[in-house]
Amino acid sequence: MSEARVVVLSADDDVGVALQALAPGDAVAPGVVAVEAIPAGHKVALKPIPRGATVLKYAQPIGEALVDVAVGAHVHVDELGFVPGTERHAVARSTRPLPRIEGAGFRGYRRSDGRVGTRNYIGVVASVNCSVTVCRRIAEEANRILLPKYPGIDGFVPIVHGQGCGSSTAGEGPAILRRTLAGHLGHPNFAAALLVGLGCEVNQIALYAKAGRGGAIAAVAIQDAGG
Repeated sequence: MSEARVVVLSADDDVGVALQALAPGDAVAPGVVAVEAIPAGHKVALKPIPRGATVLKYAQPIGEALVDVAVGAHVHVDELGFVPGTERHAVARSTRPLPRIEGAGFRGYRRSDGRVGTRNYIGVVASVNCSVTVCRRIAEEANRILLPKYPGIDGFVPIVHGQGCGSSTAGEGPAILRRTLAGHLGHPNFAAALLVGLGCEVNQIALYAKAGRGGAIAAVAIQDAGG
């Protein structure tokens, strides 16, 4: 083919990704022809995929075939489903220890829980969208006034978002928000964090009391501080 129409990310893949819109009859790959219209950016089957088979992309499982999929067919939500517990390919199954280099090291920061960071940031983390402006102003002022006095700190970083106010505490969305914020609070590149809430939000700062995992966490509620 003079012009690539599909990108294949691994030789083990069952599907390729269309680089342009494909029409029925268009050549996809050697021996593969599109049997239906396939939009640009969508997946096309490179081999027959029987119903129930695990479908590979990036040489990793991305789901299970819900129907028998023909070569050259569009592979989308009607043909591909997520099945919890789908086997994952092992990564780095073999290791080879390297010889120790005496005196070698790097300028990192060992945290109290044993992990090591390569940066030394202070996070200013919003528990709710209502405290976003305050977090940004705190970080701006701290970078302007405090940072020049403490060369060991790499910067004050506002971690902000648009969630956490009147939403429910149940469901996937709130769980992702809590997990993401806890991940920032406990990241080894953060030496400490200031968690800023409004006070009446659903996503209360008390939910993150133990999220630091070695980093110091202070918290302030705007309403408790006087508004």
